[in-house]
Parts: sequence; structure tokens; C-alpha cells
Amino acid sequence: MAGDTPVSHHTVIANTPWEAATVGTKKDVQPHRDERAWVRVTEESSRAVYKYAFK
Repeated sequence: MAGDTPVSHHTVIANTPWEAATVGTKKDVQPHRDERAWVRVTEESSRAVYKYAFK
């Protein structure tokens, strides 16, 4: 994400949202605060949304 705009998307099968963010971006991530570039992970079964930023 760049601000609130999606810039790409990937479908990833992972055990945790954190792992999905890492596998999908091929980068280490940390919890999202106010970073402009960040990663949104949506768990399809529950529609829960998780936010991460790059380390």
C-alpha cells in the first residue's frame, strides 16, 4: 500500500498473517504505525485485516 492506495496484490498460503506478509513481500516486516508504504494482509476466512510495515 502507498498510503491508502493498493500498488500490488498477492495470494499467499501461510499459517499467520505475519508470515503471509513476509512471504508475499520477500522482506522482513514489523507492525504498521504511520508509515506511508505498508502491507495489508486480509485473512480470507474471517475477513480480518492486518497491517505491517517494512523493517
